[in-house]
Amino acid sequence: MICIIPRHSLVCLGIILTKGFKLNYLQSTIIEPFSLSGVGVHTGRAITARIEPSDTNSGICFWREDIHEQNNKIQAHINNTVSALLCTRIENNDGVGINTIEHFMSALFAMGIDNANIYVDGPEMPILDGSSELIVKALLKAGQRQQKYPASYLKILKEVSIINENGAWARINPSSNLELSLHIDFPDPGIGQQKIDYSFTTSSYIETISPARTFCMLRDVENMQHAGLAKGGTLENAVVVDNGKILNEGGLRMIDECVRHKALDCMGDLFLTGMPIFGKIEAFRPGHALTLKLLHTLMADKSAYVVKTISEDVAPARGFVNLPKSAAAIPA
Repeated sequence: MICIIPRHSLVCLGIILTKGFKLNYLQSTIIEPFSLSGVGVHTGRAITARIEPSDTNSGICFWREDIHEQNNKIQAHINNTVSALLCTRIENNDGVGINTIEHFMSALFAMGIDNANIYVDGPEMPILDGSSELIVKALLKAGQRQQKYPASYLKILKEVSIINENGAWARINPSSNLELSLHIDFPDPGIGQQKIDYSFTTSSYIETISPARTFCMLRDVENMQHAGLAKGGTLENAVVVDNGKILNEGGLRMIDECVRHKALDCMGDLFLTGMPIFGKIEAFRPGHALTLKLLHTLMADKSAYVVKTISEDVAPARGFVNLPKSAAAIPA
C-alpha cells in the first residue's frame, strides 16, 4: 500500500480523506531513500546519515559504515542502551555504538515509520538544527509505504514509577493514547520552570513539537567541552541562554520551546520499545537517563504491560494518514 499526501487531502488506494483521521494500523517503512548531513554536536565531526527502507518486523537499525572489522549493526532497542552523557546511546554485543539517536528516533516514531535502516559514517547522528523538523520534512518527501503485517503497541496496565537522587521522578500509567506531562526546572530565568501537557498525534507533533530545538545554559558549555562534549555545538544547532537572555538571533521559536524539546526527546527514547506506547508519562526534571530508567523498570515488570496488535478499531493517531492540512505535498 502506497500513500500519496497532497496539500489538502490524503489519497490512499483511491480513498480521499479531507476531514478527520484514518487510523494507520499496518507496519510502515519509507519509499525513497534519503540522506541528511551535518555536524555531530558532541564530536564536532561532519556526519552523513542515509535512511533506507527495511523489511517488515525489522525495526529501526543503525549501521556504522566507518566500522569494518566488527559487527556494525546496532538495533534500536531499550536492551541495547548504555549510559551516556547528554544523549541517548545504543551498542551491540561487540561494543560498537551510536550516539545522539533521539531526534531521529522521535521523528520516525511520530511519522509512523516502524522499519528502517540508517547508515551512518561516524559515531553519532548529525544534530542538524537541533530539532527534528528537518528529519520530519525529509520523511515527508521520502513517502511512506504500508507493509504486510499489523503493527504492535505496548499497553500499560498499571502504574510504574521511579525516583532519582536529584529529586527527579517519573511515572507511567494506563491511557488510551500516548500522553506526556513534563515539568522542567532550570536555575537560569531564560528557561526557569516550564510545563507541558501533551497528547500525541502526528499532526500536533509536526506543528508544535518538531521545531523545538535542544538547549543549554551558557555556564554549562565550558564544562561540557572540558568533558569532551559539545564540540560541534553552535547557535545554529542549539538554543543557548545566559542569565535570562536568549543568545540566538531571532530568539525562541515558541515561548515554551525548551519543555517542548524535552517532549521530543522523550518520545524518541520511548520508541526504543520498538512500538508505540499507550500510556501517560509524567515526569519532573525529565531527561534521557530518567526516561530510560523508567523504561527499564517498566519492561522488568511483566505484569505492568501487554503487547497487543494494532487494529482498525484501536490505533494511535500516528503516521502519514494523520497529517495536518498544512503538510507539504509529496511528489507521486
